[in-house]
Amino acid sequence: MDWKYKHFHQERTFAAPQEIVIGAARKYFVESLGWQITGDEEGFRAEGYSFSHKCLAKLRFPSDATATRVLIELAVNRAGGRGFMLFDVGGYYNIQIRHWLDGTQANLHAKLSPQSVGASNPLPAASTNKGAACVFNGCIGFIVVMFALYVLITFSEAIIGLITGHLYLFGRGGTLVVEGIAGRITSALIIMFILFIAWRIKKGTGAGTGAVGRNT
Repeated sequence: MDWKYKHFHQERTFAAPQEIVIGAARKYFVESLGWQITGDEEGFRAEGYSFSHKCLAKLRFPSDATATRVLIELAVNRAGGRGFMLFDVGGYYNIQIRHWLDGTQANLHAKLSPQSVGASNPLPAASTNKGAACVFNGCIGFIVVMFALYVLITFSEAIIGLITGHLYLFGRGGTLVVEGIAGRITSALIIMFILFIAWRIKKGTGAGTGAVGRNT
């Protein structure tokens, strides 16, 4: 699991030439979203913020003689101004990607239909799931912080227990005291387990960062 980024993917096919589809998508990201655009050989990358989370979208436009496909790969930073995103509650970001594809389609319609020239870009409709996602992500962030604090306290107690032979473990049922050799062994096991979990999380985060770096 990538603990730093949440990944999304969607695609849609448009019956239009590749250059027109690219122009329509680029126009939507710049004018409607205000994101920064960087072009490359296969399409472009768009970078900006959505729901207080930093996002990086990669758009590719494979085409044939009759149609052009729009492939969107979105990486959303899990840590944001409104908490830590463990899940995409209510499918918020999937809905946003559909809005982007709908906006691209509207720009194509304006470009290809003479009677629609001059029509403005439609703004994405406000998602009814945004409030629920905000509350849920805030709760998840609070739980993560409280759990991290408990792990830190337990880790500190395990270090003290390893040195002194007196291990105190706090829990809902009260304080558990383990003394002597058993206390030191239990303390050592707790320390090794916490360090192993921290190493796994760091390794997963590093792998996710490297993958995003290679994709960009």
